[in-house]
Amino acid sequence: MRITKIGIFGGTFDPVHNGHLKTAEFLIEKRKYKKIIFIPNFLSPHKTNSRITSPFHRLNMLNLALSNKPEFEVSDFELKRNCISYTFETIQHFSEIYKDLELIIGYDNFLNFNSWKNTNLILNKTKVVILRRNNNKLINIKNNPNFIFVNSPLIDISSTEIRNKIKTDQSIKNLLPTTVINYINKHNLYRDDND
Repeated sequence: MRITKIGIFGGTFDPVHNGHLKTAEFLIEKRKYKKIIFIPNFLSPHKTNSRITSPFHRLNMLNLALSNKPEFEVSDFELKRNCISYTFETIQHFSEIYKDLELIIGYDNFLNFNSWKNTNLILNKTKVVILRRNNNKLINIKNNPNFIFVNSPLIDISSTEIRNKIKTDQSIKNLLPTTVINYINKHNLYRDDND
């Protein structure tokens, strides 16, 4: 049987780290995806007041992290639009290319899902794979077959933690691919507030 299912993995990826990669590798096997498309957002509607590294650097780091991984792909769809990134617009676009889509989100995003724009369109065009940790509290939700809960491996890495470690000269070895660490050092990212 030919595998046609595609995973959509959006986020700020500031920077992309081994937690993102290990989660994606786990999902390729667990959900039997043909590939996972990483889609860095230009500006998340939930982070409009946050400082975010330039799209240029975030895209370059993703391309470095995912090189030599044919099961992963990077799309600059949201970056090229140069405006707030709404998931329903991204899903609308990719549903015109692929028939079988699954949107990958974290449990925290799921808890806020009702505040997203056009959730009905998202649920009509795709299934939503929610990454649960064993320590996440289960909440009562309507039984919707388009929500798929997956117990994902506990990988205790966050982009915020990495940025703080860099700013305070702590080691980030083993938290990111070496190519990404080298890129951060070369471009002096996350050292001050001028990135």
